[in-house]
Amino acid sequence: MLARVRAGLARRLDEEPDLPWLGDTEPLAAAGVDSVLLISVIGELEQELDVSLPDDTVLESASLSSLARALSRGGRR
Repeated sequence: MLARVRAGLARRLDEEPDLPWLGDTEPLAAAGVDSVLLISVIGELEQELDVSLPDDTVLESASLSSLARALSRGGRR
């Protein structure tokens, strides 16, 4: 799941798929990832995975790894 989150973010940022400059636990806000971008990336992943996360869960997730955990636990639509 972590690789999917990383790849989705990289796609939206037009970056290399592995985002070598962003660690798994690094705060996304400190890396320049804003809430609008984050919600759009997670929205795409929710559709792919057929899960749904509340926006506040997405916004409270501070890193790639916390987003991956939230998506893994996400409720089916």
